[in-house]
Amino acid sequence: MSISDLFASIEPLEGPTVATIGTFDGVHLGHQALLQRVQDEAAKRGAKSVAFVFKEQPRAFIKPSTQVTYLSDFETRREILTKIGIDHVIELEFSSAIQKLSSDEFVGALRDRIGLVSLILGPGAMIGSDRAGVEQLSATSEHTDIDFIGVPAIVVDGEAVSSSVIRIAIVSGNCELASKMLGRNYSISGIVADGEKRGREIGFPTANIEPKFPATVPENGIYATLVEVDGETHKSATSIGVRPTFETDGGRTIEAYLLDFDGDLYTKRLRLEFVTRLRAEVAFDSVEQLVEQMNKDVEQTRQILANN
Repeated sequence: MSISDLFASIEPLEGPTVATIGTFDGVHLGHQALLQRVQDEAAKRGAKSVAFVFKEQPRAFIKPSTQVTYLSDFETRREILTKIGIDHVIELEFSSAIQKLSSDEFVGALRDRIGLVSLILGPGAMIGSDRAGVEQLSATSEHTDIDFIGVPAIVVDGEAVSSSVIRIAIVSGNCELASKMLGRNYSISGIVADGEKRGREIGFPTANIEPKFPATVPENGIYATLVEVDGETHKSATSIGVRPTFETDGGRTIEAYLLDFDGDLYTKRLRLEFVTRLRAEVAFDSVEQLVEQMNKDVEQTRQILANN
């Protein structure tokens, strides 16, 4: 397959364009700084801004046995990038053909296809089979008419913001750090599936949420959360875990109890925002003890979310 055939799915642009490339999982503060630089450079050059977005992380292709989870699905990433003001958000599928391209071949294809005049990369980003970063591209690329610009990392609480660091924070139950790095509460979207209705039986009807993509799920425990459904936001207490009071080998579930809500949520699409982790998941000796603790969890959730 020729390089021109490989990029045939990309709609040609007249140019000039300033572009960046990445998965942009979560579109966190570091991504936002990178995208702002793309827009600023495009404005200075009278160019259009372009973001090439991998729908799936390249490492999912390179190491298919690796379990990969995401902070946001592709549709959400595309929506956020469009809202930020990127002129063209282009889906790019990582493949063995792309993997084999050298950095010069890749850049040359973009120049020919979209009139690329500048490529802007985030910290540590490398392209091509030769794994070229901004310094190498600037020094050795045959495309001397193209500017290569690197954007430094954004630091939060002494740590460089990255999707991997955010995922670690989430699976550790550290909602606060994840929110700081994302610039918003971490959220999971999904459809409400039919559950075993144990919550309803003890006075706490819950929505059993099934994410529609391989989402990064927080550590097992109880969380103060916000639920958006049908355009309205509701306070909620959410349990993630295996329901050890009832089962010894149950599957992992995400169950949200919406405070002061009376309605049917089955089959509806919810967006669940995580604000803070209240406690770990516990196996109680009786249902009565569980209900007593759940009442405390709900009251604590009300206090935490009082201003939301």
